Amino acid sequence: MTMGLTTGRRNGILPLVPDIDDSYAMALAVAHHLDVRGVVVTMGNSMVRPSMVTARATVRALGAHVPVVQGADVWLSDQPQETTSGADLKDTCVNDGVRFMAKELRKTRGLTILAIGPLTDVACLAMNYPAEATRIKRVVALVGSKPTTPLELFGHPVVDFNYIMDPRAEAVVLQQTSIPFTAINFELSSLVPVPLSRLRALTTSPDPLARFFGQASQPFVAELAANNFPGYPIFDAAVVWHLIRPEDHVCEQVGFRLKTGSPAITQPGADDVTDWFAPEFTDSRQVTARTGFTSPQAAADFQHAVLAAVGGTASPEETSPAVPDKRPADAES
Repeated sequence: MTMGLTTGRRNGILPLVPDIDDSYAMALAVAHHLDVRGVVVTMGNSMVRPSMVTARATVRALGAHVPVVQGADVWLSDQPQETTSGADLKDTCVNDGVRFMAKELRKTRGLTILAIGPLTDVACLAMNYPAEATRIKRVVALVGSKPTTPLELFGHPVVDFNYIMDPRAEAVVLQQTSIPFTAINFELSSLVPVPLSRLRALTTSPDPLARFFGQASQPFVAELAANNFPGYPIFDAAVVWHLIRPEDHVCEQVGFRLKTGSPAITQPGADDVTDWFAPEFTDSRQVTARTGFTSPQAAADFQHAVLAAVGGTASPEETSPAVPDKRPADAES
């Protein structure tokens, strides 16, 4: 949740503005009264401790009374580690966020984890708290794409960020557990960009929440504009919308193919670290993929809901994304 930071992308290795969509996702969850038990902040968009500062600011601005707990400050190593004496080091990834999730799972009959960052802490939980991990109802994660889909935004190559920041973590969750898994794929999450003009307009809104989001988003918006992006998909909000309006998403049962490698170094356009989801992959366990909106109206409703969650509005021409209608011909409206 790095909205409000001005530099430090990719866990601090790039002098660029970190992403903002995690905070909008949280706003959508609060606006629709989801029972959020806590926020575990992980590295990825930036280093974890600066991200704790901005996460707390977002939660405070939203008036959400939920714990904000520090999670992973670094990705899992490319391979499992042990000492020369044979000691297993899998518990060295355990942190306050992992312990918090384990505690919350013990207190309930099951929880859903919305993984809108790298899967580091979820994998660490599974490796070190297997009994608690069995109580995870499902993980809904912003990851993956179809193998035939180039990852581009307005002609700019991009990476599957949550995966490349910790490839091994996703492999652990998918290949070493049976936790039910829903992947919100790039084909869905990238479909509905919010015009930068609407994000700028938040800064002058009479609504204090809208001004907070507008002002905290401006460094990122300015960077997008400098690179000729006309809008920005609020990627992570698609994960939350899946809990609110699952009927708006196209659903497929798929297998997966993972090509792992060193985290954080993959560049846009590279294909040496990939996570693909497709029905034709039958050599893995089957999971759920959400790959599109069922109709243009469903996409427009999502965009409107994201803006409304932060006190913004959208004009009619800005809430009519060019999204194909993917409902079957005989589907009910």
